[in-house]
Amino acid sequence: MQRSRIVAIAILVLAGCSAEDEPQANGPIGATPPPGAAGTFGAGTAGGPGLPGAPGGGLVPRSGNAAPPLSPGGPGIPLAGAAAPPAGVAGTAAPIPPGGAPIPPNDAPLPPAGTAGTAAPAGPPPATGGGEPRIPMPTGECPQIKSGMITVLGQQVRLWVGTKQEGKKGPIVFYWHGTGSTAAEASGGLGPGNSEVMAEGGVIASFTTTTKMGQNTGNNVWYTGDFAMSDQILACAIQQQNVDPRRVYTAGCSAGGLQASAMLYSRSSYLAGAMPNSGGSVIPFQYEDPSHIPALITTHGAMGRDVVGIDFSTSSATQTKAVAAKGGVVVNCDHGGGHCGSPAAVKAAQWQFLKDNPFGVTPRPYESGLPASFPSVCKLIK
Repeated sequence: MQRSRIVAIAILVLAGCSAEDEPQANGPIGATPPPGAAGTFGAGTAGGPGLPGAPGGGLVPRSGNAAPPLSPGGPGIPLAGAAAPPAGVAGTAAPIPPGGAPIPPNDAPLPPAGTAGTAAPAGPPPATGGGEPRIPMPTGECPQIKSGMITVLGQQVRLWVGTKQEGKKGPIVFYWHGTGSTAAEASGGLGPGNSEVMAEGGVIASFTTTTKMGQNTGNNVWYTGDFAMSDQILACAIQQQNVDPRRVYTAGCSAGGLQASAMLYSRSSYLAGAMPNSGGSVIPFQYEDPSHIPALITTHGAMGRDVVGIDFSTSSATQTKAVAAKGGVVVNCDHGGGHCGSPAAVKAAQWQFLKDNPFGVTPRPYESGLPASFPSVCKLIK
């Protein structure tokens, strides 16, 4: 019964999502484009020359960064309109066992912090404490981390890169766009975070298309194998751009919100936090590293209004309760509007939340409540 419900939900999402459901790009990051130049890149100087990827440097191997294999039985949820074949027939989604889907080989638990291959802290011990993120190794030659399009695992990825600052580390954000949208959606997806990442010499990476490897994360737009692109970009950005390994975040809207929500589990070994917009969980996943639960601040519209195939109010509630139950820091913002309609004040609160929750922060923030600057629609989940 549960499998049938999941299949039905996925079919509805795929059939219901369209470009009209997604927010329009809000312009480039870090600069105002000239007339007719919508979708151009914001200001930001190119990073240093591409460095060859090689083992070492305190980076953790991740089975060669190859995308995980398809789950047993096929690629997951069938396309809309396709009749679901009997269980066990090739091409059907593998049954999800109690407690979530099994972690594929590419997501095997990594060695404890402090063992050979883990990320080595630079400079004095960090004030946040709470263990070290486990950074993947680059695979082959690194692309040059600079503003513009780069190719990773055969896919085009759009980067916005701030000016590298010696002695200062900037954050990195992985953004996943919605169904029928484009990578340019990231240009307004982070609120004040767009300009702050640039000012600190950080990186925003927005993906264009999927590798179609691994398990789909909700409606056949993004797959768990796509996180291998994040691994490569993160490893290379740390080499070239002074990216802070404790401030690795993800965001996205609609199908991208579902992908950002799935990344919280699939890359818990290095992800500090996630800010999905109309996302949440429709398929259960396990934590790659159960010892670290990334912070989560999700936003969505009212129940019955934020609906494109599924009710994103419900999917967001499913995830916030699950992450809070594991001891994660969780905030849910119900803006009351429609799909992907998060207002500026909520996006600002989401970005502030991520800044306040770097990887392994201790003591944990918000134990006594949310900052007074947060909109009243945002609630702490415990």
